[in-house]
Amino acid sequence: MRRSYTCLASLLLATSVLAGCESSSTPPASSPTPAVDGGSPTADPADPTPDEIAARGSCPAATGAGTKHEGTITADETWKAADGPHNVTFGLDIRATVTIEPCALVRIAKGVRIAVGSSTEAGSLVAHGTSQLIDGARDVRPVNFDALEPASWWGQIVVLAKGTLDLSIAALQNGGGETNNYRGALVVTGLAGGTNDGEPLRSTTLDRVLIEKSASYGLNLEGWGALTEASDKLWIRGSGSPELPSAIRIEPGIAGTLPKTIVATGNVKDEILMNTSKAFTRNDTLVNRGLPYRMKGALFLNGNKDSATPVKMIIEPGVTLAFEKDVGSGIYIGSSNTNQGILEAVGTAEAPIVFTSANATKAPGDWLSLHFKSTPKTGSRISHARIEYAGGESTTTGFGCGPSANDAAVLIHGTGTDESGPASVFIDHTTFENIGGTTVIVSGWIDAAGPNFTGDNTFGNVVPSCKVSKPRRSGAGDVCDGGRTTCW
Repeated sequence: MRRSYTCLASLLLATSVLAGCESSSTPPASSPTPAVDGGSPTADPADPTPDEIAARGSCPAATGAGTKHEGTITADETWKAADGPHNVTFGLDIRATVTIEPCALVRIAKGVRIAVGSSTEAGSLVAHGTSQLIDGARDVRPVNFDALEPASWWGQIVVLAKGTLDLSIAALQNGGGETNNYRGALVVTGLAGGTNDGEPLRSTTLDRVLIEKSASYGLNLEGWGALTEASDKLWIRGSGSPELPSAIRIEPGIAGTLPKTIVATGNVKDEILMNTSKAFTRNDTLVNRGLPYRMKGALFLNGNKDSATPVKMIIEPGVTLAFEKDVGSGIYIGSSNTNQGILEAVGTAEAPIVFTSANATKAPGDWLSLHFKSTPKTGSRISHARIEYAGGESTTTGFGCGPSANDAAVLIHGTGTDESGPASVFIDHTTFENIGGTTVIVSGWIDAAGPNFTGDNTFGNVVPSCKVSKPRRSGAGDVCDGGRTTCW
């Protein structure tokens, strides 16, 4: 539901590529980045553009000494536009409810952060701008967070476990400086940092919010901190650094909470970075927001303990998932026959799903594989996809097309004493290109005749001569006797 007089119409998604521009070594001044309003029309003429939000719309210039804020806020208060600018000169901890009026300008000193709530105490920050038509002209009155001093990045707004944040028609400009190991202009934290478990925590609402010229990530969702269902539109532009280039950083497990529309332009990398220290995840959907996902390291698609209910990941049509070159990179689906995962990656002919390398210069074997660690559960399916530059070093041997390594784009294990395989073909209408290793698809179960994954798939350029291995035999010795003659 829309707030502040307006409603958001459907917007076309902007498309982006993994490579981006280089950032400067010092933050620019707060003048708006030239003209990108999301690249799509809105049905509501009162809806603001990011340029209008960046330039503070119809708000008068903030003059005078303003109001100083620092320390810990323990009683509810309202920051009025007339009392601005509101200057945060030292770390600010919000342990009550702070409401910020339209047209208020909040200026934050170099390296300073605003923390909303804590791990034990509640806190809330509510900043709603407005946008409406007056005599046919758009009157935009945003809330702006900006640097106190020119060329000095402030830190971030960080939402801690007991905090809530609600931003609408607002901008975070020239933030993202390093503070207390936080990275990003807006950092939302949850209860599951590091290798810890815990349910995703949906504490933050973003509705027509601009993040601009961050020195690091624009948005960083840590420890399964997440956004609410009401989060609607987010612009991120001109942000990132060579070390932290991505517009957005998340952990697998909360991608499905990203805003309905994201427009990222002019960042060092217009992408969503995923990385995690966890060897487990939650049910999730890699939503198509027009940006590629970059996975750093391995993604383990299983729960934190044995369960009769597998963890499920859905990948929407049109999504690109790129893997950094790393030992063990790829997706591991399930960890045992009692701790399973389901991968549902069903694209369309017009919008295939792409699994690829994140390297600037790509080569076969850049990343490992899609690795089904046990008999794939009913529901796993890969269709209308393209898998490329996989087949990296697997460090496993014994049941590929040999003579030894099992390096492949897809590895399918079996389960039980006889290691039974999948009941039917679950990979179809998929193209394999530029695959390293000795096999494209390894059938790793024992003694079953099928299924045969060669049908309805395309094996294109630069792939091993062995497209799909036959299942391995039981008994001692080389389980792939005959080498490549054991291929379909």
